[in-house]
Amino acid sequence: MMSQLVIDGVSVRQDFNGRFCLNDLHRAAGGENKHKPSYFLNNEQTKALISELLFDGGNPASEQNQPVISFKGGAVQGSYACKELIYAYAMWISPSFSLKVIRTFDAVVQQRSQAQLSDKVQAGTILLESMAKTLNLSNSSKLGGYQKLQQMAGLPNLSPNYAIDAPIDAADGSSRATHSLTELIRKNNLNITAQAAFKRLAELGLVERLSRPSTKAANKTKQFWSITAKGLIYGKNITSPSNPRETQPHFFDSKSADLIKLMVVGSSA
Repeated sequence: MMSQLVIDGVSVRQDFNGRFCLNDLHRAAGGENKHKPSYFLNNEQTKALISELLFDGGNPASEQNQPVISFKGGAVQGSYACKELIYAYAMWISPSFSLKVIRTFDAVVQQRSQAQLSDKVQAGTILLESMAKTLNLSNSSKLGGYQKLQQMAGLPNLSPNYAIDAPIDAADGSSRATHSLTELIRKNNLNITAQAAFKRLAELGLVERLSRPSTKAANKTKQFWSITAKGLIYGKNITSPSNPRETQPHFFDSKSADLIKLMVVGSSA
């Protein structure tokens, strides 16, 4: 149901199926006797339009989708019509009133769209904060998520172009170069596989195995590695290039010596 329509101070009621009250529109247009909704509904052109609406798409309209319906007695008394008939009724009254109705509809639709966008951005922010906390996402990954939300909302680009990613014990707070575990192993010519190295780091509580629902197979999950809060001294979690719902651990080059000893020897320097 749309937000409430108000035309020249007159609130236009809606029924539960989204139709608008012609009687309220009649009052908003001045309430002249010649413009009664019953006169409009009984003219041949309106009847032809209703017939087209009844079988729009080739199938008869359901009871909920009837183009016009009337209620007798009670707070909802009156004739309620779909948007197409509302526009036709407004034009039948006068071009100026039709323009007023169309502009009011457009304004309400725009307000509803803005409200929906605001709700989406708010939900996205809450989800991003929850993911960042659960997955220990790096500042740069969080920044990327916020930038996408900012773009979706059509807001000016107010966020910085970079975020500081460094070991949590870094005194200077500057950024550090990072490598994936596979790159780190290859760069240092280590005689260990990435899977074995991840298993060793998991035993030390520095990484953990997480899972997400599979997008290719129902009732199945996809597993991925994520750096724990304890492991943030050695690296950071970025969003995986292959799937934004996964993390990809990256390890600080400045911490590689300590990390190698943990993987191979079992203790840090």
